[in-house]
Amino acid sequence: MLTRDVPVQPRYPLFTTVLVREPKTGVGTLARIKNISLSGCYLETPQQISENARVRVVLQTTLIHADVWGIVRRRDANGVGIQFTNGATVDDWKRLEAFIQQLEAGGPPTSVPLATRRHEPKA
Repeated sequence: MLTRDVPVQPRYPLFTTVLVREPKTGVGTLARIKNISLSGCYLETPQQISENARVRVVLQTTLIHADVWGIVRRRDANGVGIQFTNGATVDDWKRLEAFIQQLEAGGPPTSVPLATRRHEPKA
């Protein structure tokens, strides 16, 4: 049996709600994210999303806003495992990378998301 050598990324618990949209059907549904890494996430959802379906995951909390694309790689009774493929924009992917780096540093991110940063005047 052949297996792909896919590097395993550390996963971090994250309990928040995300929007998952299937572009093929246009249907959007809320799902609960259970863990996240730079390579993907696991979502609890009753929505029947088939394996290999391309999906868009919109992660928006007070800590991050990132809109990323992925592919459903596995499905079980509780939800789906999604492999991230790219951000909707380069900035979305950079925000996801920064968010994961902050989780790797050992704690919840404390910075304001790039999308909501305001430039403060210099004193």
